[in-house]
Amino acid sequence: MARRKATDGGGLMDIAGIGAGEEAGEKDRQFISALARGLEVLRAFDPDDPMLGNQEIAQRTGLPKPTVSRIAYTLTRLGYLKYNPKLEKYQLGSAVLAFGQAYMASMAVREIARPHMQELAEATRTTVALGDRDRLSMVYIELQRGVSHVILHQDIGSRLPIAETSMGWSWLARAPEPLRTQVMDAIKTSKGKDWPATKTSIETAEREIAQHGYCLGMGTWLPDINGAGAPFVSPDGRTVLAFNIGGPSFVLSEERLHEEVGPRLASMVHAVEADYRRRGFF
Repeated sequence: MARRKATDGGGLMDIAGIGAGEEAGEKDRQFISALARGLEVLRAFDPDDPMLGNQEIAQRTGLPKPTVSRIAYTLTRLGYLKYNPKLEKYQLGSAVLAFGQAYMASMAVREIARPHMQELAEATRTTVALGDRDRLSMVYIELQRGVSHVILHQDIGSRLPIAETSMGWSWLARAPEPLRTQVMDAIKTSKGKDWPATKTSIETAEREIAQHGYCLGMGTWLPDINGAGAPFVSPDGRTVLAFNIGGPSFVLSEERLHEEVGPRLASMVHAVEADYRRRGFF
């Protein structure tokens, strides 16, 4: 069985999505712990393990098995889970689709960015993606592929670790305080003895973004995959996302990334930001 990666966190999350929800509930009278537990049960499911039993859900969420059983029953009655009595396991129900559809429809930047992303993907014969943060991961919310003999097996919904990717570093470079501090603290905890090297990579990326408008990730996520990332910030500063462009190292060498692909990515982001303003999204 595939295990949830440490970068996604474990147990109940706080408002920022990176700490213990029970502790947040004790400090914040507006925090509804029962609701948080229900959402954590839904988050336990992923594409690698679409069907889970109560014990598996309990292991992934850190919740007691009797609590999981009651929550799963309630979510099943509401249509957010479906129960398979033969396997004695649950799977997500169709009701959860409403959340994803509403979220995607609310992200106007996807529609604005799509033609720019497609143009860049075709010109560079690579994959261009737009991502939003979820806990300690970046999640693809838009993706365009150019014609290439090598295709990265990623799609909308794919997840990348913030701490190890140019997309994640780009988000960190423009994330508002104190959220950035909370995320950095959580990364430090998750990395343990590897934190100094991770911190150096993040700081190097921030300097690259300040100087060039993009940063490079040379095999930091997967050994033979290189890429560049660039942050996107809405005019009102409320929305911080990140773009990346990636491909095999023999297609995207460090030289090509610096001389061609990285600058084109930074230019594309400026074009998206200009269109965003022009269409009145603030």
